[in-house]
Amino acid sequence: MKKMKCGVVGVLFGIVSGLGCHVAYAAERPNIIWIEADDLMPRFMNKCGEGFGLTPNLDRLAAEGIHFPSAVCQGPMCGPSRNGLLANLYSHNLGFYRNCQMRLMPADTWVFPPVLREAGYQTAYIGKSHMRPSTENPTASKDDILRGYGFDYVNCTGERYAIWKSLQDGVDVSGIPFIRHLKTQGKYEQFLKDNEVYGTLSTMEEDGDYLDGFTTQVAVDWLKTGRKENEPFFLWFNFCLPHEPYNVPQRWYDRVGKLQVPPPKTDHFGTEIPAPLLKDNHPEESAQSTAEFRLGEAANVAFMDAMIGRLMKVLEESGLSDNTVVFFFSDHSVFLGNHGRLHKGTLFEETLNSSLIVRCPKRFMKDVVCPHPVELLDLVPTAFELAGIENPHEAAKNGYSIVPLLDGKTANGRKYAFSEILGAQAATDDRYRYITSAGVEQLYHHTTDPWEMDNIAAELPEVTARMRRAVEGWIKNSGPVYPPSTF
Repeated sequence: MKKMKCGVVGVLFGIVSGLGCHVAYAAERPNIIWIEADDLMPRFMNKCGEGFGLTPNLDRLAAEGIHFPSAVCQGPMCGPSRNGLLANLYSHNLGFYRNCQMRLMPADTWVFPPVLREAGYQTAYIGKSHMRPSTENPTASKDDILRGYGFDYVNCTGERYAIWKSLQDGVDVSGIPFIRHLKTQGKYEQFLKDNEVYGTLSTMEEDGDYLDGFTTQVAVDWLKTGRKENEPFFLWFNFCLPHEPYNVPQRWYDRVGKLQVPPPKTDHFGTEIPAPLLKDNHPEESAQSTAEFRLGEAANVAFMDAMIGRLMKVLEESGLSDNTVVFFFSDHSVFLGNHGRLHKGTLFEETLNSSLIVRCPKRFMKDVVCPHPVELLDLVPTAFELAGIENPHEAAKNGYSIVPLLDGKTANGRKYAFSEILGAQAATDDRYRYITSAGVEQLYHHTTDPWEMDNIAAELPEVTARMRRAVEGWIKNSGPVYPPSTF
């Protein structure tokens, strides 16, 4: 892929306003799709990773779009990342640092979907949901939570681990759309047998009878027949993959069996690590179990990639491809044995990276790598700008639209991308990552030290001080700071 080059794409605008929302309509406003992966290790992609993943469709997205290798999540766990994105807030604005901390979204929290809906967009949410209900409606169903947050169409299909846990605990799962599908197909008993033991590979012969295959079919049906053809749409599509359990059918393991899945690049840290950075991850059990996990990741990623191919195919067959901006990203990543650790919840490359790719070849550049730092929160004002909403940063205060970067410009107002866990913060720019925790500062150079082994904070005091000030300014200026939520 090419490094970023400068260039500008011109768009003809006319001005209208309505419902308190000023919209500068392009001649044909684009559709917008967010495709969100869950716990994706970006190095398991082929073109945008280490060159071994079975990811032809992600490779095509990258070849026809722009890859942002310095894109990071703001909170490296599913709940903080997804709820923060919905509300355009950082973890410290919600007191939501770990999955189990915030049960309810504070009353009157601003969320972004109604802004798109007021601008004339159909809004849809399909797939996994970690979204918390509002304190105003604490017992709402998953679907009703999202309808209350401004989505016109909602289909929350469940989550593989949560469904398995519910089955073990005797909780009724009959209301989950995926379960209803299995019963209709006469495959529920087969599913129950598959799930007697956690992690057992699915025996379903059809991809559509595996959870993420079913989710994809829901999205395909909505794109074909569920949306209004004369209105632009915003679709947030959420995979459960490649998050464990690594239980895709055996045929997907067979397909990745010829891959040379490499072992982790490191089995330790290069320096002593403060305790907050180790709280939500743990040492690997053995080299053999890590190798099994990594093969499982490759298989899960391959299945997910094939489902992305189905989504892209329906865009092409429906004549939507040229006027749809596709964003692919992950809520965060995972260690998978790097630094000798498993799981996530820390501020190193392995858990922060969000694998962002943006594709719209008729409008933006193709086959380009943009090193500029990006946060997931930037996706909200980006969607607003694409939708023709004037002054997108006035509503989405914590993000910077990346449309200037997509148009080939070298800056968009952001110098650093910020991330945090409880007790630690990080800043990422196009060259360095700075981490501060428990009074310890770390600085890593991503060109010379991509595995973050050599802490050069003491060697580069000016850079360290600059990024320290950036973190301090971010905390000071990004809204209230709350301890872990008691909601």
